[in-house]
Amino acid sequence: MTPRIFDAHTPFIEQNRIRRVLIIKLTSLGDVLHALPVVSALKESFPFLEIHWAVEDRCASLLESHPLLDSVIIYPRSELERLIKKGRWAAAGSLLRKFRKGLRVQRFDLSLDLQGLAKSALVAWMAGARYRLGGAGLKEFSHLVSRPLPVIQTGHVVSTHLQTVELLGATIQGPPVFSLSLSQAEIEWGEAFLKEAGWDGREDIIGLQLGTVPRPKCWPLQKHRQLAERISALAAVRLVLFGDETDRRRLVDSGWQDPPRAINTTGRLSLRQLMSLIARCRIFIGGDSGPLHLAAAWGVPVVALFGGTDPSWSGPLGNQHRVIYKDFPCSPCVLTPRNKPGQCGSGRDCLEAIEVDEVLEAVLEIRTEGPDKFRSRSR
Repeated sequence: MTPRIFDAHTPFIEQNRIRRVLIIKLTSLGDVLHALPVVSALKESFPFLEIHWAVEDRCASLLESHPLLDSVIIYPRSELERLIKKGRWAAAGSLLRKFRKGLRVQRFDLSLDLQGLAKSALVAWMAGARYRLGGAGLKEFSHLVSRPLPVIQTGHVVSTHLQTVELLGATIQGPPVFSLSLSQAEIEWGEAFLKEAGWDGREDIIGLQLGTVPRPKCWPLQKHRQLAERISALAAVRLVLFGDETDRRRLVDSGWQDPPRAINTTGRLSLRQLMSLIARCRIFIGGDSGPLHLAAAWGVPVVALFGGTDPSWSGPLGNQHRVIYKDFPCSPCVLTPRNKPGQCGSGRDCLEAIEVDEVLEAVLEIRTEGPDKFRSRSR
């Protein structure tokens, strides 16, 4: 039966009696965050839907306790990679069969591939939903598994995702809703962690993300150091440094010394702990990274440092944010792992062009707009 996408009278969801939906967005952290408003948009228009989400293990805890999801189905990427690396092909195949069985038993009516890659196409094929649809930009043969919807890739990536559910009949009203949530225990953990590290409970917490991937999206470490020193010198401020284990090693190798009173969490936090601390920030500073998008999703004002990527596509949404972006004639460019700061094709480095003074000025501008209370409720 051919699904009806456009119907002047009956939305696709109702016309085809859709009840169980699988959203496929496996990775990365920022990409999963940008797709989250799809869930609230579907639930708002069709409250009878059961919505499930397939996601890679490394991002799965982001969706933990999401109030609108009926289940989170974890694609075991890390375990698969471990088994394949050891040459245990039979065990890897067995793991995939087990994953496929777990999908099939759900009997999904609709799978919605918002990733558009070979790995998400594999999940869509394994799930075997009655209808398999995909969002904008399906590639790597994913268009052979899922039917592409006529989504126009203009504006912000969140808007592009929401176009997908509009085509299914959802009505989009108001700003995007991410519906992130923390348990009371997680909220209390964040407060206890910060107070144990010296926070007095009254100082503004300013978060500084020290890295992202790929590395060409990173602001130079020396400028991070200068900014950290100047923020730490501000009155009634506590600086919290964020980053993963790779960032921690990079700091050690560079001889980094934490500024006085800074709290360095690099390489120490789980994703849920990261969520708890970022949610307490008054301001968050970082490049085009998962933690920056997480802060923006919480509603924390951010100072976003964009280089080769286009902030009109993936920048933070909302007037409370500040985006610093050097719009060179070659911007935005396509970043590859071979690019290094100072070695872009045009001979100019858009991230190097971002000065410490202008980042600090944006921070001070946000601070003058008044205190921001901790968001204990999901957004």
